[in-house]
Amino acid sequence: MTESTVGSEYARTRDIVVVLAVLLALTAVLVIVLVQVWPPGPRVTPDGRAEITPTSTTVRLPGWSPTVSRETSLFVIVMAAGALGAIAHVLRSFYWYVGNRALRRSWLAMYLLLPFVGALFGLVVYLVVRGGLTSPLGGASDINPYGVAAIAALVGQFSRETAEKFRAVFGTLLAPAPQGRDHEPTPSVTGVDPSGGPVGTEVVIRGTGLADATVVRFGGVRAAVADVTDTLVRTTVPAGAVSGPPVVHTPTGVATSPEPFTVE
Repeated sequence: MTESTVGSEYARTRDIVVVLAVLLALTAVLVIVLVQVWPPGPRVTPDGRAEITPTSTTVRLPGWSPTVSRETSLFVIVMAAGALGAIAHVLRSFYWYVGNRALRRSWLAMYLLLPFVGALFGLVVYLVVRGGLTSPLGGASDINPYGVAAIAALVGQFSRETAEKFRAVFGTLLAPAPQGRDHEPTPSVTGVDPSGGPVGTEVVIRGTGLADATVVRFGGVRAAVADVTDTLVRTTVPAGAVSGPPVVHTPTGVATSPEPFTVE
């Protein structure tokens, strides 16, 4: 399989500035929306003996002040919180790659799309919880918005891990899809570049079926993956690594390099 060269060049200063501006603007909009749609807490009745949970919230936005039900506000909250969680992950990754002058243009689309993925995952998890598939909940008035917002934000920040958990859980409940042209191939490793180096060295592992790689191990020592495509995985030699063939772990299997890596 030939690796595509589209987006392989390093991001230019203009690309970095535009993406950063979009992410910061989106963050500001999401925070404003989250604050505005937050449902008010219970109110005490005039006799002081009962609490009434408001059933609606007035959202005050520039030029628009709609009134939404508590149920609708919860939907908006989980989507906004999920997007904010994803943006937290994006910004952390963004400044790391920019600071190390290693940002490729192919990653810019992922940075812009990940907040939407986080919002959708937050909504899906909320629907699963409200549907009673994991734990029963009452009506909208019984739900703590802080709890669902926290869960949605964590789901957005760890969207990849969430997708893998969904796959593991529902893969046992549903019949496996028949293999076809779009079926994920068994992972395999064909080479390692460079073949040796000290702790902290950036290593590129090449092969096929590596798109869902979650971790690389150097002699049993775990190393986080930084850049993943179907044909390569970028990682960094972790502290405590020992010489030997790197092992790439994916949800569909484990692939061991035919070439050893020498830790100097």
